[in-house]
Amino acid sequence: MQKQSCKSLTVAMLALLVGVSSAAENVRLLIPEKLYAVPGVEMNVYFNNIVTVINPANYVFDVDCEKGRNDLKRWRFAPKKEDVGTWKWKIRVISENGVAAEAESELVVVPEDAGKGRRFSLLMIGASQTGAGHYPNRVAELMQRPGNPEFTSIGTRSRGLGRHEGYGGWRWDSFLTRWAVMGQSQNDGMHPDRPLGRNSPFIFEKDGKGVFDLSEYFKRNNSGKIPDAVSFQLGLNDFLRASDETLAEITQKSMANMEKLIAEFRKLKPEPAIFVFQHIPGASQDGFGANYACRQTSWQYRKNLDYYNRALLQKSKELKFNIVPVYINIDTENNFPTMNESVNEGNPSKIRRQNNGVHPARAGYCQMGDTLYCCLKAWLEENKQKTK
Repeated sequence: MQKQSCKSLTVAMLALLVGVSSAAENVRLLIPEKLYAVPGVEMNVYFNNIVTVINPANYVFDVDCEKGRNDLKRWRFAPKKEDVGTWKWKIRVISENGVAAEAESELVVVPEDAGKGRRFSLLMIGASQTGAGHYPNRVAELMQRPGNPEFTSIGTRSRGLGRHEGYGGWRWDSFLTRWAVMGQSQNDGMHPDRPLGRNSPFIFEKDGKGVFDLSEYFKRNNSGKIPDAVSFQLGLNDFLRASDETLAEITQKSMANMEKLIAEFRKLKPEPAIFVFQHIPGASQDGFGANYACRQTSWQYRKNLDYYNRALLQKSKELKFNIVPVYINIDTENNFPTMNESVNEGNPSKIRRQNNGVHPARAGYCQMGDTLYCCLKAWLEENKQKTK
């Protein structure tokens, strides 16, 4: 076992490891430089999620690591206390022609009691995947386990333990600009907020105008205290419907708005740590067909996702924020919603089909929460001397 590194979490999550691949294969492989895990929380790397190819079943995925298990569709790891430390992790993607892509990473198992004895507060911001409340609840539940800091989640919304600021259809710019939309069937994202309109929780009326004021927000919601960390699950509503022709321009605009919103939080004193989600793969075409008819395919979304997630990595180098790679640890085959449908009009036999393109079932959301939790615990371990 190697001694655990104390390198900065920001630096740790930056590297984009793209496997060596032949032009004929064109396998795009995306793996974080660090895979964070905590004893008592299962961590996975689902193979379908780390390659952008039409049919991942055409490839063999070969993981080399002293820890975990190499299954058909995932690498699975259920860490224990004795696994704490840093371990080499390598993957090869193999086709009939040989190795199509390969990459190396490090598995970092963080102590279960990272952050013990301190206070830790978190504001979770996002779109509908945050608004569903499940991954914020999962983080709050995990933080109640023995050995954790005294945890506070901040927000005006909740569906359980985890408070948050999650709104269906919202983008990065929504939190910066949404004002005076009450009573209007208007939304900055993909679909109207219900019932009608909603202002940004960070914008307040002053002299008849809407003013972005984070200090006022925290005064009203956290007794004026600045949180230790802020996480963002935003951008999906920008790239979801993009095409090959529009994706670059859409991503550029989205990143510019991301930079503006993060800059506002970095004006706060003390400055909170920033965590940004890389987005999750979607369901099968059945799920996309159920939601978007013929307006979007799961393959186009997968290409958009790969492009956007790589752009996030590049921006993380420039803006020095922490990446949360939720895309590696979600089972898109078994943890998305399904419904019973007739085989067809002439065959009444029922079969189960996925019926949501980008919103997981509760089990999938919990996997998202697991990934965020592990990243937060790693940050707590690396910043163990920091107190507020």
